[in-house]
Amino acid sequence: MLTLFIGIELASAPMFLLSGWKKGDQKSNEGAIKFFLLGVLSASLILYGFSLLYGLTGELIFSEISKVLLVTNLSNSPAALLSVMLILAGIGFKISVVPFHSWAPDTYEGSPLPVTAYLSVSSKATGFVALMIILTKVFPDSGSSWGIVLVIISALTMFIGNLSALQQSNPVRLLAYSSIAQAGFILAPLAVAGISGDYADGIYASVTYLIIYAFMNLGAFLVVNVLINTSGSNNIYEWGGLAKHQPLTSIFATIFFFSLAGIPPLGGWFAKFVVFRSLLSTGEVYGITLAIIGAINAVIGLVFYARISKIIWMDSQSENITVNTKPTLLGPLKVVGFISLVITFIAGIFPNIFSNLGNASALFFNS
Repeated sequence: MLTLFIGIELASAPMFLLSGWKKGDQKSNEGAIKFFLLGVLSASLILYGFSLLYGLTGELIFSEISKVLLVTNLSNSPAALLSVMLILAGIGFKISVVPFHSWAPDTYEGSPLPVTAYLSVSSKATGFVALMIILTKVFPDSGSSWGIVLVIISALTMFIGNLSALQQSNPVRLLAYSSIAQAGFILAPLAVAGISGDYADGIYASVTYLIIYAFMNLGAFLVVNVLINTSGSNNIYEWGGLAKHQPLTSIFATIFFFSLAGIPPLGGWFAKFVVFRSLLSTGEVYGITLAIIGAINAVIGLVFYARISKIIWMDSQSENITVNTKPTLLGPLKVVGFISLVITFIAGIFPNIFSNLGNASALFFNS
């Protein structure tokens, strides 16, 4: 338990500094301060939850904690449930789910775009791995309690993230809210797994989605970086006609955005497929309801992803924009973008590769 807490904080602490890298920028300072303050609060919530667990069981090893909770019938005691709720709240900040998401748009907007891309993936990966460990190793017997909470959080996260993204003109803030909505999709199988008790299937779906999401989201942020440098504008409605000046980047942008929307044969379709299959396979009301909510939000997401592509390819060039035909993108970022593009295609055309990774993760967490 101590190792997990230290690992979470070692992954988070450097991001506080990186998010405020643009020291002379007011938005960067504001985003970094919000990220730091809420990050410290989340750490304190996680630590408080861990301290309650240690007080109940006197153990630090996950298997021993779970055994003591089960033997003493404390799995559904008020103290144990308070502990899991505090831990869920603390990790909720890391993965930016509703109602713990308020830091993300400002921090993403204020950070340098490569840092934002890394933060959108790193923070979620760290948080979700920690969440899976806690839920499957410590609280598997109280899933009927925390599962309902996660179902509600997942549904709210998808709706609030997507509906907020619909209203954005700033591409970075749009991707920030999109990232929040994607966290709701990743969380959904875990929520259903807690209620059904089928942790292997829930972890398989969530890990598969998380891996594919990481690459397509990195790619989306990188193409946004190029398009901002090309147009000199942070307003997507002023990106009309950019496809004429940056045709290759515009093609890549369309690929990554459509993959995030779940359009075949790109990787996003398989990510959403495994989530919907996991939700519907329960045959229960909560799983089917969450699948319907996910389907509605997938359509909402397609609207703002397709809107950007439509503006780039079909709208006329804005008179207020002076196009820079040679925007700079560092060599390492080009490599990251190329790898992300390749994996986004591979994940959609050869999904078994990522399916195997999901299965391996399910076996690990259930071992």
